[in-house]
Amino acid sequence: MSSALRMRHLEVLLAVAAAGSMQRAAHQVHLTQPAISKIVRELETMFGATLFERSKRGVGLTECGRALVDRARYMLNDLERTREEIAAIGKGVVGSLRIGVLPVVESGLLPTSLLSLRKIATALRIQIEEGTRPALIGSLRQGELDCVIGRLDVGPSEQDLQIVELVWLPVHLVTRSAHALAGRRKVSLADLVGRQWVLPRSGAPIRSVIDAMFVQAGLAPPLPLVESTSIRLNYELIRTSDMVGVMTADAAAGYAAQRKLALLPINLESHLPAVGAIMLPGRMSNAMGLYLRVLRESCG
Repeated sequence: MSSALRMRHLEVLLAVAAAGSMQRAAHQVHLTQPAISKIVRELETMFGATLFERSKRGVGLTECGRALVDRARYMLNDLERTREEIAAIGKGVVGSLRIGVLPVVESGLLPTSLLSLRKIATALRIQIEEGTRPALIGSLRQGELDCVIGRLDVGPSEQDLQIVELVWLPVHLVTRSAHALAGRRKVSLADLVGRQWVLPRSGAPIRSVIDAMFVQAGLAPPLPLVESTSIRLNYELIRTSDMVGVMTADAAAGYAAQRKLALLPINLESHLPAVGAIMLPGRMSNAMGLYLRVLRESCG
C-alpha cells in the first residue's frame, strides 16, 4: 500500500474533507470531479474502509475518514518540514525549531533558554507559537510543533505523549502597590473572598489550584472579572485597579522590585505541577534534541 499511496491522495483527502463536496474540492485542487472521485475510491480501496458518507448536501467524514485525515495532516506537515530542512541545509542553515509556549515560561525560562540555544546554534530558525493548551497540543499532534512547554498538568487525553519534567516554577498572588491588602504580613483566603480577580480560564492548572484551595477552606472560589493568561495585560489590569491576580514568580518579583505590584503572602508553591516539555514519542528532531539539552541546563 505504501508504494501506491501518493501525496496527491492525501492532498485530495484533505481538500474533500475541508470542502464537504467533491465538486468544491475539485475546483480547489484543479482537478475534475471524476478525478477526485477516482482518487477517493483508490484511498478507500487501499485502506479497506469507507472514508466519506455521501448525501444530497455533499460528503462527510466517517470515523475511519477522520482518523486518516488526522494522520494525513501530520504526514504532509512532516514532509513539508523535511523539505524546509533540506533546503535550509543547502543554504547553510542547520534547520528549524517550532515551539509552542504557555504563559508560565514566557518571562523567564523561554528567553533564557533561547538565548543559550542561539549561542551554540546561530543559524537555527526558531518559531514561537503562543496559545491555549488544547490548541497547542492539537498543533503538536498534527506535526506543526516540535514541542509544547508549560505546566505538566497531563490529563487522560495526553497520556500517549512524551513528557519531560524540567523545573518547578512558583507563582504569586499579586495586587497593585496601593491595594488595601498590600504590605500585610498575613493575608488569608477569607480576606480574598469577594475581591475582583483576573485569572486564567477555568481548567488551567493554576486556576484549578486556586479554586481547590478555596473549596478546601470551605470558601467559594473566585469568579474573575477577566480570564486571561497574558502577563502584560494582567499586569496593566492589576496595576490600574483593585484586581487580585496570579503571576509567575520571576515576573512578579520584577514588578515588585519596581514597586509597581505587591506580592501577597499566600503559599501556592506545594500545589502546582512542574514545568516541562511535551512532545510526540519518537519524533524528536536533532534541533529539538539540542534544545532539550539547553532547557535542562537552563533549569540547573
